[in-house]
Amino acid sequence: MLIFPERKNFACIRDRRHYGWILYTEEDAVKNQEYIQMYREHGRKKGIVVELAVYQPVSRWDRQAAWRLREILSKEAPMFAINRTRDYQLAQQLEQWGIRVFNKSKIAELGNDKAKAYQYMEQHRIPILPTWQVTSENMGWQPKQYPVVAKSCRGHGGTEVFLLQNSQEWEKWRGSAAGDCVIQQMASEAGKDLRVYILDNQIVQAVLRTSQNDFRSNFSLGGRAVLYELSQAQRQLVERILSLVEIDMAAVDFLYDHGRLVFNELEDMAGARMLYSLSDYDIVKEYVEYIWRVVSHGNF
Repeated sequence: MLIFPERKNFACIRDRRHYGWILYTEEDAVKNQEYIQMYREHGRKKGIVVELAVYQPVSRWDRQAAWRLREILSKEAPMFAINRTRDYQLAQQLEQWGIRVFNKSKIAELGNDKAKAYQYMEQHRIPILPTWQVTSENMGWQPKQYPVVAKSCRGHGGTEVFLLQNSQEWEKWRGSAAGDCVIQQMASEAGKDLRVYILDNQIVQAVLRTSQNDFRSNFSLGGRAVLYELSQAQRQLVERILSLVEIDMAAVDFLYDHGRLVFNELEDMAGARMLYSLSDYDIVKEYVEYIWRVVSHGNF
């Protein structure tokens, strides 16, 4: 369930408020060692220990899985946990134990299930592209008009996203599709999106991402990125979303469609590499200081 590293600093912890986990799967922990070290160093400067806890995902959260986690927590529970696992049910279990999770389970759920995120935003009149959900029960459905973009509900970083130009490509994709997906009308401005970084439920930075050779503009896929100044109307749209959710630190992504922004994704595990390459703003430092303020004052 959870594997803990050697606790070199645990004996020095006099106040449980000063002890927390940063949770990753083993694969992501290997990829993000430098990032994890940044959390540790900034935590140390604030007098808190941020310890890596490696999470082995469970196939489903049944009574046995919950019991195994609670057995671990009964021996030594942190005051807070920075959840970088994409598992909202893990966050729920930790919250039920009284642990403050950054981000909370609701954000992890919306950030890692595109169908739920689009439905939630549409219900609250946040603009999205025309969207349909495809499950194992309705795989016989197909679009009436192309091109469309097929997205795995739980994909991230531009992976498991496919541009389908015609019915032949649709049939080929459908034959290999695994799990629930969403199908969206293609945005009018392909290869262009806007990422807005959020900290303490407030806008802190915005980045415009573009690609000349891919309909996806992800920085990790070779897209070009520049800092961006939001217009008043764009800022108001972001603030409308922030009135609906409670984000500790995440990013909200938008597409451009006929001159307007449309919601694309809530990225609860937003990477900071792009932001550090473009500015001197230290979002990890600011995030750790925010966490310290929350746990020090017990504002759960």
